[in-house]
Amino acid sequence: MKFRHNLYFKLITKQNIFRGYKEFLKGKKTKKDVIVFEKDKENNLKNLQKELVSKTYQPEGYSQFFVHDPKPRTIHKANVADRVAHHIVSDILGEIFEPTFIYHSYACRKEKGTHKGVLALQKMALKESLNNTRTCWVLKCDIKKFFAGVNHKTLLIVMAERIKDQDFLNLLEKIIKSFSPGIPIGNLTSQFFSNIYLNELDQYVKHQLKVKYYLRYADDFVFISHDRNYLLNLIYSIRKFLKRELDLELHPAKIIFSKFSSGVDFLGYIIFPKHILPRTKTRRRLLKKIKEKIKQFKAGETTKESLNQTIQSYYGFLSHANTYKFKQQLQNLIMFWLTE
Repeated sequence: MKFRHNLYFKLITKQNIFRGYKEFLKGKKTKKDVIVFEKDKENNLKNLQKELVSKTYQPEGYSQFFVHDPKPRTIHKANVADRVAHHIVSDILGEIFEPTFIYHSYACRKEKGTHKGVLALQKMALKESLNNTRTCWVLKCDIKKFFAGVNHKTLLIVMAERIKDQDFLNLLEKIIKSFSPGIPIGNLTSQFFSNIYLNELDQYVKHQLKVKYYLRYADDFVFISHDRNYLLNLIYSIRKFLKRELDLELHPAKIIFSKFSSGVDFLGYIIFPKHILPRTKTRRRLLKKIKEKIKQFKAGETTKESLNQTIQSYYGFLSHANTYKFKQQLQNLIMFWLTE
């Protein structure tokens, strides 16, 4: 196992903090809190560095807002200085832990994401079903209240197994303990913390249970086999491991078996042996959001550029599925809504 030392010194240099801010700034220049921060950027970043160097840095509180993604979620947002700190911390966490993650972990990682996760599931299931010539089962699981359920002490112990720089560990502890219970949805660091935490599950599944076909996206994960009883027997082991090692619980209502041939609902898509479709709820939500955005544009509440970005992002989502007819319908609806 590779241990990492002398991380804190690298973190707190002026060059690293300003570099981290430049990276953080991408796509956020028009945000109100960022505009305010930019007015005195030099002093704000120097103050952040001073606090980090003196080890007096303390994260401030969070503002919160609600989104439907598609279920209601509470997002907690740190101030700009704290988010810059999260950014430079996350860079180091990525260097340390990315090489330890399994290949088929798809959330919040470079060259991964939902679309590659969906294609990986289809590819695995085609292999296990012998190209859809034998029955293949997919077991989907979800962790109950995952973000709120992350145990701070356990997370710190997991990270301390590889990090031997006490100053960096102390900083991580401050960030982790700035929110309770668990970790906040919305923090960049939370994305890394969740992958580090659930990598313990991934390693157990692959190296102890030796499951051949398994993949995970955040706290949603799937097992694939032609043997339904084999999958049923996995549930007890997974439930026991999560409770004993990570203080987490499987969501009892979200342990779902699907026949691959009948379609598997995963990450917003329905995955079949020969095609992939966006789920019905996803299509309805997409139409609703585009219609709302067009309404805002016609009322002068948003720009044409912003509207086009929204539409193109949804076209991008649809490009990963077999949606030719739906895209034609969508284009016609957009023209109708713009002219009505």
